[in-house]
Amino acid sequence: MTINHKDLKYQSFPSYTVDDWVTSVKNSLKNNTIDSLYSETYENIRLKPLYSNEDLEFTMVEQIPGANLRIRGFDSIGGQQPSWKVSQRIMNRNWDEVKTLLTRALANGQDSLSFDVDYLSNMEEIDFSELDTQNIPLFLLTKKNFQLLLEKALKIKTLAPDGVIATDPISCNLHQGELDADNPSILEKWGSQILLANQTLPSIKTILIDTTPYHNGGANAVQELAIALSEAVFYIEHMKHYGWQPSQTVKKLVYHFAIGGNFFMEIAKLRAFRALWTTIEKAYGLSSSEDRVAVSAETSTFTKTVLDPYVNMLRAGNEAFAAILGGIDYLHVSPYDEAFRENGEFSARIARNTQFILKEEAYLNKISDPAGGSYYIESLTNELIEKAWELFQKIDALGGIVEGLKSGWIQNEINQVLNNRLLDVEKRQQSVIGANVYANPTEQISFIHGTPEKGDCNIIPIYPVRIAQALEKLRERADDLVSNGKSLNAGLICLGSLKDYKPRADFVTGVLATGGIKTDWGHECTTLEDVKKYIEETKLPYYCICGTDDMYKEYGKRIGEWIHANYPSIHVEIAGRFSAEEMESYRSSGIAGSIYLHQNIVEKITSLLNLWEV
Repeated sequence: MTINHKDLKYQSFPSYTVDDWVTSVKNSLKNNTIDSLYSETYENIRLKPLYSNEDLEFTMVEQIPGANLRIRGFDSIGGQQPSWKVSQRIMNRNWDEVKTLLTRALANGQDSLSFDVDYLSNMEEIDFSELDTQNIPLFLLTKKNFQLLLEKALKIKTLAPDGVIATDPISCNLHQGELDADNPSILEKWGSQILLANQTLPSIKTILIDTTPYHNGGANAVQELAIALSEAVFYIEHMKHYGWQPSQTVKKLVYHFAIGGNFFMEIAKLRAFRALWTTIEKAYGLSSSEDRVAVSAETSTFTKTVLDPYVNMLRAGNEAFAAILGGIDYLHVSPYDEAFRENGEFSARIARNTQFILKEEAYLNKISDPAGGSYYIESLTNELIEKAWELFQKIDALGGIVEGLKSGWIQNEINQVLNNRLLDVEKRQQSVIGANVYANPTEQISFIHGTPEKGDCNIIPIYPVRIAQALEKLRERADDLVSNGKSLNAGLICLGSLKDYKPRADFVTGVLATGGIKTDWGHECTTLEDVKKYIEETKLPYYCICGTDDMYKEYGKRIGEWIHANYPSIHVEIAGRFSAEEMESYRSSGIAGSIYLHQNIVEKITSLLNLWEV
């Protein structure tokens, strides 16, 4: 058949409606309903299987960068180049080492002076004059060294005209159960420092709104946004005590967000923030020329794992991509090993180069809001705006962010989300690669030890959490057993041919691997004698029967009874989910339990490791 290419331009595709799509989907779902394609997020947003222009609340002509609610960016088309500053936070205890690493990072493309101030052990030795500060802006966030940093910076006459040296008295010590913003003397001292810095460093942003403690404590996107707005209102109102107008305070603000693994939600979070912030500024009577604030981001520590740590590179890349698409001014990408050791040169370089790939090879610094116009992202953005504004109003009704934290209401709201997240991981309803799925039981792991810092605890703390920490504790327990000479091997009694037992055997192997337990497959047991021979040859402390339901009916109870009669110390289970009556029948024959889909694997593995400990 010959195609006449000249005629192609006259061809057209038939147009279809959403109703046509629904009809087609219903035909393909067979026994399921279309409702099975919907899902719920931790923000209580119901995700649809299909989005269309009917989900947009505006026309694309109305929504352009720099216009209206700033959803698509603070800067208008033709204005500032849509780029961001690479602000990799150098982490080292010694200032001389930090200085060397910073110099090397700047030579390799980093364009802001950023390091972990609070991690230094010799803060007093910091000397910015030893660095090129003339054209490179500072980006320094601190929880406890704000005054010292300002004093060091005030001595330098060649600071870049912009930059950040900032702290957040509200969120800086939440992990210790302390609320500095509720301490009049601390807050008064902080305000005086802001005024002093403004006299000598008028272009430096000094008021930080840091939402990372809430994010790393398990908060969802709606909570992060509402809390960010509430903190901003608190600081604007507080600075009025010093005679500052809202516009003066706004010039000093820098927002700092953590970016998690839900790619589209994180993009929408940053876009929704700009709309919400514009609404706040309008409430204070500020003009459109005064609504530009600095937005910083770092990749989440909540999502990172000690298990299979190289996967953290991919997680950080995904999160950095989302941050850039959402629109930020400064970005820190966490090194893959940040969760368990001081960053090495290799991990720091990979993290920095992640940004350069997105900037120099993907050209993400050449376009404003590349996510704009996506029906899905625009719909998510609108939902976040509505829900975050509603939550902000609730916090405001409590008396504001400080009162909300003092009462424990905010912590309780965040803990509810955190518990749901952790439970979903334990039930494998949310995948964490290398931890609860595709785990490597032979992996050599660098475990970390430590307890949360505790202060006076005048409020309920918000502790930093990592999503896979319960699984990491299991693997540490398994590693201790292996170190003490235990061989964590489980036997799989595989009934029938490969196609009969492989699906359940693969599943059980994956579950046990999350706890560092390796499996030995007793292949193609077609008779009870085959099973007996396999068990007598291996004599492992634990076995799991894998096969089809029909084979279970024929052999399941007989296997359990024989093992119980001949090897009563052996623990045997069966793969699959059964009714209460069926499971009770199996238990009566000596089968102790089962492994099944969406079971709490932390509870399951915890009970199994007891077998090897005994």
